[in-house]
Amino acid sequence: MANPSAVRQVDRWIEAHKKDLVDLTCRLVNIDTTVPPGLNYPKISQLLTAELKDLGVRPSVSYIPETMIRHRVSPEVGLKGPRPNTYATIRGEREGPEILLNGHVDVVPADPSGWTHDPFKSVVKNGKIYGRGSADMKGSDACQIYSLKSLVETGVKFNGSLTPTFTTDEEVGGYSGVNYLIDKHVITKDVDYCLSTDSGIEALHIASLGDAEYLITVKGRAAHSGRGWTGVNAIEYGASLIEELKKLGVQVGRRRSKIDAEPIYGTKKMRPGLYVNTAKGGLKGNIIPDTFEILVDRRFIPEEKDMQVQREVERVVRDFAAKHREVKVAFKPVLGYDPMLTRPDHPLVRTVRKVARKVLGRDVPPCGSQGSTDVSAVTALGVPVVVLGTTRLDSNIHGIDEHVRIADLVSITKILAHTYLELL
Repeated sequence: MANPSAVRQVDRWIEAHKKDLVDLTCRLVNIDTTVPPGLNYPKISQLLTAELKDLGVRPSVSYIPETMIRHRVSPEVGLKGPRPNTYATIRGEREGPEILLNGHVDVVPADPSGWTHDPFKSVVKNGKIYGRGSADMKGSDACQIYSLKSLVETGVKFNGSLTPTFTTDEEVGGYSGVNYLIDKHVITKDVDYCLSTDSGIEALHIASLGDAEYLITVKGRAAHSGRGWTGVNAIEYGASLIEELKKLGVQVGRRRSKIDAEPIYGTKKMRPGLYVNTAKGGLKGNIIPDTFEILVDRRFIPEEKDMQVQREVERVVRDFAAKHREVKVAFKPVLGYDPMLTRPDHPLVRTVRKVARKVLGRDVPPCGSQGSTDVSAVTALGVPVVVLGTTRLDSNIHGIDEHVRIADLVSITKILAHTYLELL
C-alpha cells in the first residue's frame, strides 16, 4: 500500500506543475508527426529525450532499420523516413517489480479545412487543449513524463523500476515501435506490469479488438468507353464483390464477446465488424477501368483468431472469383494487430481501478475497447496490461477540433503516480 504522506507529496507537486504539464502537451502537439508517412519522428524524439534527461537518467533511442520496415510492412501502408523509438529506465532503491509505460508519438492525418485553428498549432481555451494528437495521445504522453517527474522531484522512495517508452506507428498497425522493442528485448516477458495511456478516462480498458486489413484487387480489361463491351469493367465487378463482403459483415456483426464493452458506444459486449473502408479505381471518364482496389478492415474480438478471420474473408473472395472468370481477383493481408486481453480480476486491474476511484471520485469499470492497440504484443508475452488515458467521448479523436481537458491531464498524471506507489 502506498504511503499516504508520499501520495500527498506527489499530488501537491503535480498541482504546482500543471502549467508545465500543459506546456509540454502543447509542444508535443506542435510537432506534426502524421503517419503515414511518419513525419518529424526525430524531432519529437529529441524533445522526449530532453524531458527524460531531466529525470536524471540516460535515455535510449532505437531506430527501426529501413530493411526491417520493407520486410515487415506492406508498401501500401506508405511509411517513409527514420523511425526512432525513445525509452529510459528509472530505478528505485531496491529490487522490485518492473513497470512498463506505453505511449506512442504518431498521429493520424488532419485536414485543416473545417478546423477552427491550425491542427498542428495547439490552442489552450476554456480549460482544454486543441490540436491533432492532443487527446490521442500526446497529452497522455505528457502525463507519463510528469508522473515520473513527480516521483523524482519529490524524492519519494520506491523499489523496482519504471520504463517509459514512446514508440512509432501505432496508428497504422503492422510492425510498430512496440514490436521492434520486443524484438530488441527492451520489452520482455520479465516485465511485471504494463500501463498504457492510449485510451479514455471514462473506463479502464483490459481488452481490445484485433484488427486485420486486407487489400483486394479486381483486374479487368481497359477499353474505350465508346466500345465498352470490348472491355471488362473492374469497378462494376468490384461493386458486386463488395455486396458479398457486406453479407459476411452482417454475419460477423451479430457475434459478441464475453467481455463487457464501454456502454457509451451502445453495445453491452465487445463486438466485431467487417467494413469496406476504401475503394479505388478508374483513370478517366472515357476509359473502362481495368483495376479496382478494395480495402477491408476486419475488427475481431478476443475469442476470434487471426487466421480464422482471414480464412472467412478469403473464402468470400475465392467463391466470387470462381463465379466470375472474366476478372482476376488478388487478396493480400496488409497489416494487423491481435486482440488484447488481461483478466478482469488481475491484481493490476484491481489496483488501478482503486486508485482511479480515489482520484476521480467515481468508478472506472474494467471493459473492452472497440479500438485496437499495439500493446496486444505485450499481452502476448504474458504481461498484464491496463489502459487508461485522457480521452473522452467528446474529445473527437481522429476528428476535427480534437481536444483534451486540462483537468483530465492532471487526473491521469495523479493516477499514474499513485499506481507506481501502490505497486512499487
